[in-house]
This record gives sequence, structure tokens and C-alpha cells, in this order.
Amino acid sequence: MNPIARLARGFVRLEVDVWVSLGRAITRKPDTAGGVPIRYAGAVSAFLWAFVVVSAVEIPAMHLLIPWAPVRIVALVLGAWGLLWILGTLAGHHMYSHLLTDEQLRVRYLRRTRLDIPLTAIRSVHPELRAYDGTKSLQLTGPTSDTLAVTVGSSTNIRLTLTTPHTFHTPHGDFTATAIALWADDPQAAVTSIRAAMTTHRAA
Repeated sequence: MNPIARLARGFVRLEVDVWVSLGRAITRKPDTAGGVPIRYAGAVSAFLWAFVVVSAVEIPAMHLLIPWAPVRIVALVLGAWGLLWILGTLAGHHMYSHLLTDEQLRVRYLRRTRLDIPLTAIRSVHPELRAYDGTKSLQLTGPTSDTLAVTVGSSTNIRLTLTTPHTFHTPHGDFTATAIALWADDPQAAVTSIRAAMTTHRAA
């Protein structure tokens, strides 16, 4: 696939994800069926809400400041689209939490990034706060690039060590890792829940 087609496909997927997330938020149907959600939205919610407020103020301001009717209409449409897009992005952080089940931990970021990790594949889990350069939400890091970081706000605060290297298939490509770093709003509670699930699963 050529770069232009890949970029267009990525844009369409992102647009679909935003509107689906917004629809789930409006209908109050988070994608958490069958498991216990581990939330991560807190790291960016204040930042995104600030954009929502700015956009909401900007729309009527532009309407009053622009004297040409056709331009006002275009500005209104673009402003409304931008406001809904930000709300959809914010919704995605809340509608697609990490999910802990009796069998696996599903690490997610928004709608499409999803790493399904069987509890039997996790050797250990502990809190570990780290910050990352750049804006990529999914990246290999560490001294030997063997840790797959699913960042929120360019940070993670939990580290999972896997029993063996595992390849994850994602919209951003395939990544082989021996550890996973992720963000949770309450890392200590998340670590406690994951450890309890691991113990229960191994005892079953």
C-alpha cells in the first residue's frame, strides 16, 4: 500500500473510531462487558476538556467576528466538527478502558489498540512510573527495545513482565516484546487486581 493510501486509510479509521466512541458515550455503553475495567482516562481528561471549552467558546466568537455569511457557515461547520471530534476522542478514553477478566488482561488505548495478554503469560506485575519522548501511543522501549509501552499522556505507571517473548498484532504494526508498560489511573489498585486474578487463575 502506498503512503498516501495508508495515510487516507488511517484517517478514515480514526474518524470512524471517534464517532463510534462518541455514540457509545451518548448511549452509555462502554465496551467493558465480561470484565473489570481498569481506567486510564484521568491522565488526559483535563487536557481534553480544556480543548472542549476553548472550542465551545471559539464557535460563537467566530460567528460574531466574521462578517461574510458564507465564511461564517464554513467556520461554524468546521468548528462544530472539531468540537465533536474532541468529544469523541475524550469518549474513546472512557469507553475503552483496559479490561481484566478471569482469563486475560486486555490492554487498550482507544478503540483499535488492543493487546490481549493471557494471565498465564504474565510472570510479574508492579508499579513503575516512566515518561516517554514523542507522542506515539504504542512504542518499543527499554535498553534492548523489548518493552512495549502503551502510553497515555506520554507516560506509563505499570510494568508487566511476560514469561516468554510475545508478538502482538496492532494497527501500528507487529511488536515482539517480553514486557508491557501501561498507564492506569490507580496503579496500585490495578496491580493488586491483576495479581489477585493471576493467583485465582493458577489455583483453578
